[in-house]
Amino acid sequence: MKKFFLIASLLLASPAFATPSATESKYNSAPVAPRLPRPFAYETPCMLENNGNPHYDTCKIVETREVGGALRTRNIFSNRFRLTIKGRFDKQKGYMTWDNYNKREYKWEYKVGGQDNDGAWTYVMPGFLLQNVSWD
Repeated sequence: MKKFFLIASLLLASPAFATPSATESKYNSAPVAPRLPRPFAYETPCMLENNGNPHYDTCKIVETREVGGALRTRNIFSNRFRLTIKGRFDKQKGYMTWDNYNKREYKWEYKVGGQDNDGAWTYVMPGFLLQNVSWD
């Protein structure tokens, strides 16, 4: 009986060693998926110029950036003007813009549109300005 308790205590008290499975092994690991940029959204004042008359709204901006911080995409939405502007960076063409007024993609370089007490205005398409938006 003593031998039985001795063997049972050794079996129950022995440490358990975990062996890695095929997917957990450092040599057989699955390829790591690249990190995708996560979008972030914010609101900023925007202005539509129509025959020299400014019309103001608050636009919603949704951006994605590369891991290093460079701008990848920027989507701009204005409910008041019923306007959608989609910008993306293309390695061959540079920064490309699409809007639902022109319904085509075109190259547009951001331009300075002025400055007031609340910050700088930037042309993001012909006749449409955003306030305090980065260019990169």
